[in-house]
Amino acid sequence: MARLVFLLLALLIMAGGCVAPPLQELQSARSALDEAAAAEAAVLAPNEYQAAQDALHDGETLVEKKKYKLAREILPFAEAHARRAILQAQREQADRELQKIRAQELMRTAQLPNEPIRQPTPQTHKAITTRPAAPPKPKSRPAPTEYRVGAGETLWTIAAQRNIYGDPLLWPLLYQANRDQIRDPRQVYPGQSLSIPRKLTAEEKTAAREKALRSGIFPVGPGSSDGTPPNRGPATQESGSSR
Repeated sequence: MARLVFLLLALLIMAGGCVAPPLQELQSARSALDEAAAAEAAVLAPNEYQAAQDALHDGETLVEKKKYKLAREILPFAEAHARRAILQAQREQADRELQKIRAQELMRTAQLPNEPIRQPTPQTHKAITTRPAAPPKPKSRPAPTEYRVGAGETLWTIAAQRNIYGDPLLWPLLYQANRDQIRDPRQVYPGQSLSIPRKLTAEEKTAAREKALRSGIFPVGPGSSDGTPPNRGPATQESGSSR
């Protein structure tokens, strides 16, 4: 009887230790990236499309290395970036179609025979003068290489910002680049000026994500994809607190 119980426990331990490949997450990420490519997101939304490609490449690399648990954490980022790229591409495509229609209307108007100029009616004049002007498109800014910490921020929330990395799991890159002023990665202070490493390779990003997941400093769980870890450690301290 004791031997039978021992065998059952051994089988349960072996079954619990086996992690299945994240085939569903991998297929979802690939399908989303294919849809983004079909929507011409590589041209119309290049930043989000490139981020989706990088995350998918990292996930595929982890699957090849049979690091299925890490791959299951990374692949949803690839799908999310791809979905955002599709939306941006669709909006950009709609704007271009509208501009094309307006240009065609202008050409058609220019080809009409000259007619006496008609004065607009009061209703038309009011509609023209009160029409709001289209807001200018914001100019693209270069990615920052320095960041000043604000109140309540952590390395996790800073790395999650779109103009930093757009991925909270890359916080170890910030910690490594600022070891001269950060003793504990869970504690940063308002007013600190952090260096932001750029020109990172896919291997460096993958290594940073693996380190973040292994460390457990900012536990990954439900709701973490919005840049806020569910059970994070101490955040930024007030500027007057002791370090």
